[in-house]
Amino acid sequence: MSRAVTLSLLLLGSAAAAQDAPCSLPSGELPTRTRVVFVLDTSGSMRGIGDGRADIFARVRGQLNAFVRAAQPDRVDLITFDSGLRSRRTFDAPAGSGAWNAALGTLKADGSNTFLYRSVRDALRPLTAQGGEVTQVFVLTDGIDNDTREAGKTVTATDALNAWTGRGPLDRLTYVALGTDIPAEARAALSGSSYASGLTVPVNLVPDLAGAGLEGGLRRVTGDTLPAPFPDGTAVTLATGASGLSLAAPTVQGTEVRLTVPAGLRPGTPALLCAPPVAAAGWIAPRERQVLLRLTGQPLSWLNPGADLALRGGEDVVLRLRAAPGVTTARIRLGPLPAGVTGRVDAPAGSRDFTVTLRATRPQPDLTVTPTLLLPEVGTTALPTLRGQAGGRTLSTPAIPPTPGAPAPTASPAGRWAWLALLPLLALGAWAALRRRAAPAPAPRAAPARPFLPGVEGIEYREDRTLHLVTADGEVAGVPTPLGGPFDLGQLSRVPHLSGLRAEQHRDGLKLLRLPPDLDVSQGARLLQAGDIVRPGTLIGVAVARQVRAPRLELGELAGLGLPLALHVTGPSVQVRGPYGAHVLRITAPVTDLGGALRAPALDGLRVTLSGHTLLLLGTPAGVQLRAAGDSQPLRDSQPLPAHALLDFLPPGPGA
Repeated sequence: MSRAVTLSLLLLGSAAAAQDAPCSLPSGELPTRTRVVFVLDTSGSMRGIGDGRADIFARVRGQLNAFVRAAQPDRVDLITFDSGLRSRRTFDAPAGSGAWNAALGTLKADGSNTFLYRSVRDALRPLTAQGGEVTQVFVLTDGIDNDTREAGKTVTATDALNAWTGRGPLDRLTYVALGTDIPAEARAALSGSSYASGLTVPVNLVPDLAGAGLEGGLRRVTGDTLPAPFPDGTAVTLATGASGLSLAAPTVQGTEVRLTVPAGLRPGTPALLCAPPVAAAGWIAPRERQVLLRLTGQPLSWLNPGADLALRGGEDVVLRLRAAPGVTTARIRLGPLPAGVTGRVDAPAGSRDFTVTLRATRPQPDLTVTPTLLLPEVGTTALPTLRGQAGGRTLSTPAIPPTPGAPAPTASPAGRWAWLALLPLLALGAWAALRRRAAPAPAPRAAPARPFLPGVEGIEYREDRTLHLVTADGEVAGVPTPLGGPFDLGQLSRVPHLSGLRAEQHRDGLKLLRLPPDLDVSQGARLLQAGDIVRPGTLIGVAVARQVRAPRLELGELAGLGLPLALHVTGPSVQVRGPYGAHVLRITAPVTDLGGALRAPALDGLRVTLSGHTLLLLGTPAGVQLRAAGDSQPLRDSQPLPAHALLDFLPPGPGA
């Protein structure tokens, strides 16, 4: 039997084995993110130079961009090669980003060789599945390997494919030959692997990288349908360990795949959608097509949709969220944020409710950002979009500590002579010091006490272990913070309603020694207690509890704002603000009942009137009083509303 016939039988047997692979969900922890790796030939032949047969490079770049915009991968590695690897860049969420567009725009095909196998080996070797990503690799070239064939230095196609030792069970590679044949050596290596395929396309054509046979990666499913990753009429199967989860039909119908999803399915439940290998011409070792599904459902509920998402410099917003059953809040992480925006997640142990605090550290009127959360087993979940507003302030950043091991500055010759001249004086001073008793060191002067600061709603405990008061208007004021011994924060800050809040510095942070019974002190959604230790870098909320603990408050559409509530008045505009968000109302009618206008029954009877550009209080309902921030006396009827007023819900009287 000839070698050619033997090789053909081997290729057919490998392809048949690939087609017989069952659709089964891999064991172990499965990916929650997607990664695409482009290994792109940038030799001159891609522009029709030298032995190139067509100028296709610009269209290849366009296809990469179109694929990324459509697939929306979480990460893209862009690797170029000619005489070996030329560049390697990584992009997070690249679709439409300036960095990705700029990188594509600067790509050039001006190399002189096609060291294909060596480059693929070096591109695959660092790739691992440890980042929780399912990976698709596309090798795009119009040439064949012309690397050295010297003994001991040759890199074969099998060597290249075997270099990907860290791949996951669902990772795939496709060698796309653009207008050229795949050599026999590479065909044998592709057929002998368990994860790689080859595709040859005609000269001067660029394939759709989302076309038939190239499907893969991960799709997130929020309901019982998903856009079909396979062509209409394709037979599909579903592998899953979830009881009751199945396909509604055995084939793709139109542009959708329909599922039967049982009630109460845990968010992030995985399933594997499979289709037979593609049977089109040009394919080498086609594999079973597999797409990992994550049935996310609705993993989060937004509890304060009235939160003000327009931020000036120095302002923040607190999003109150509730995780669906089965989502572990302790493992929720905040995704990357742009410069000028900071954030944190506060998730109390054992609770499904948690908060996300986002802050603009400087004025950014052109800011538009959609933060994301990384949820275990679910993956990336988008939060509401933040937008910047003009104005505000720039938050000061803590001083950068000196870098350990930094070389000391070298003294100049003039400096050395100056020190030599001072040596006699230093010796005389030392002799005098030995002859007289050292005077006691003067006690450090206490920092001047800050005058009373009204409207304190937060306490910021910074990384340098200092305390700063945060008002409802965003003003931040430092407090002279002792480094040892217990202290009363109310006395230090001269803020009356903080009196009795005693704390001391602890090895692990700030230890709370005593909390006044009428003061709610919270971290995120959790109330703190005496004995709790607050870590540096934490924002603590404070609220007068005695006046806000009224039973069965019917706050209606304001319920998500939390308590206490405050009114911020600017001309005819009223902003109702709580710890977790705000709601804005513009007064236009001569007389307005805020309870009815805000759909908050607890405020029914809180009436205001517009006199020119001034809002006047007409009346308050029983059990509710309105007072200026920093003032304990309630406002009287016909008084103008101050710029910042607090709403107190009084406890019911006897017999109520």
